[in-house]
Amino acid sequence: MIQMLRPRTAILIGALSLAAGWMAGQTTAPSTPAPPAERRSAPRPLGSPAREVGTYTQQLRQKLTAQPRSPMPGRNPFVFGSRGAELSSAAVRRAERPAAAAEAEALPEPAPPALPQFKLSGVASTEKDGAAVLTAILIDNGSMVLAKAGDRLSGGHVVLRVEERAVVIVDADGVTQTVRLP
Repeated sequence: MIQMLRPRTAILIGALSLAAGWMAGQTTAPSTPAPPAERRSAPRPLGSPAREVGTYTQQLRQKLTAQPRSPMPGRNPFVFGSRGAELSSAAVRRAERPAAAAEAEALPEPAPPALPQFKLSGVASTEKDGAAVLTAILIDNGSMVLAKAGDRLSGGHVVLRVEERAVVIVDADGVTQTVRLP
């Protein structure tokens, strides 16, 4: 009794079933819309949600027009705290501005120039005329220098003496600096 249906026949039966169901649903649904009196609800009292929404909308519009739209200058979005704390810190910053302006007028003395950075990387030893001569391997402001006693370095510095684990450097003012191996 059960026969095998071809795929084309099965699709045709399915499509006809869907069309018949759609048509049956259309005939049972009411064809005329409900009268307007039935669709309208009873009038709402004065304290209704619709009236409250209207007043809230007006209040919101007033607040939006009263407050600035851009964030306050100096505000850090990554620091969390109460809004009152942000306002008080902004007021403190505004109060400090005149004091900062007065300080800016009195120019501070320029900082003394930074001392050249010397780093001792190693000490080499060579023999000259039967005596050991020590040579310091220095990093002088980023460049490597091989220096012996009496050699000049950057910034007017002179190598005073080279020892086995340290080098003594003197500047033009006579201030000595000892640089040791790490």
